[in-house]
Amino acid sequence: MTERNSLLMKGIGVCILAMGLLLVGFQLVGDGFESLETAFVKVETPVTYRFDKYAQLLKEFVKDNSVDYQGLKKSPLLKESMKEIAHINPAKMIDDKERLSYWLNVYNLIVIKECADRFPIKDLRELGNDPTRRKFTVGGDKLSMQTIKVDKIEPLLNDNFPEEVFLMCGGAMGHPAILDHPVEPGKMDKDMKQASYTWVMDPLNVQFDRYKGRFDVGPFMQWHEELFAKRYGTAIDFVISFLNPAAQEAITNVTILKGYGLPFNWIVNDYALKKQIEKAREEKEKQLQEE
Repeated sequence: MTERNSLLMKGIGVCILAMGLLLVGFQLVGDGFESLETAFVKVETPVTYRFDKYAQLLKEFVKDNSVDYQGLKKSPLLKESMKEIAHINPAKMIDDKERLSYWLNVYNLIVIKECADRFPIKDLRELGNDPTRRKFTVGGDKLSMQTIKVDKIEPLLNDNFPEEVFLMCGGAMGHPAILDHPVEPGKMDKDMKQASYTWVMDPLNVQFDRYKGRFDVGPFMQWHEELFAKRYGTAIDFVISFLNPAAQEAITNVTILKGYGLPFNWIVNDYALKKQIEKAREEKEKQLQEE
């Protein structure tokens, strides 16, 4: 290797090292800003908590199991709701049900925040890596949507009551519907049963084709198969339990193939978008009937 090439290689090495140090520096600065931001948050650790601003947000902007993002963007309630969760830490809450209620509300609110910030987003996959990368101040900590789901909610889910998972709205129409009120321990049992029923009765989530001999369920249930195993055997058996006796008898026939053959509906749970889709479907059905 000539002296000139040797110097060139050394120069490239120095540049790569400098770029690496620069990236590390940016990361440290970013972490420093995050630490600085949370340092000024006055953290409270109540034994129980009921959401005020978030309750107002849901009451005003949840319509027909979806969110009026266009109206929400113009309201101060989203910002006020995020401030509400920034200073409440569940570390001293009286039991797991209180903590689960808290984290479910936090998760659902952050999902709404993500979608509202990117509105008019139509497909949840447009969020890209935001669910793991973007962090929000919650109880004095910086947490991502994914961290809240995996580290905070899932360990609290009770496999004796797997319906609790239906209180966690992921933001797409294929996920469980968003409630028009916050999750509360005293109302959780009733809400999770209603949310389960709403999801199962949606023909985009559960379909029985008698002629093809198939019973298909949306992949949301497959993702949570293990949660339903203890009480129901399989997630599909849980879905079947909601159907009337005649349908149950037909589906449990050994000749019927059962599986997760439906595609997941990634369309964002936006109220206006939902109404557009429903109108287009009705017009198509009307046209087919006329033909």
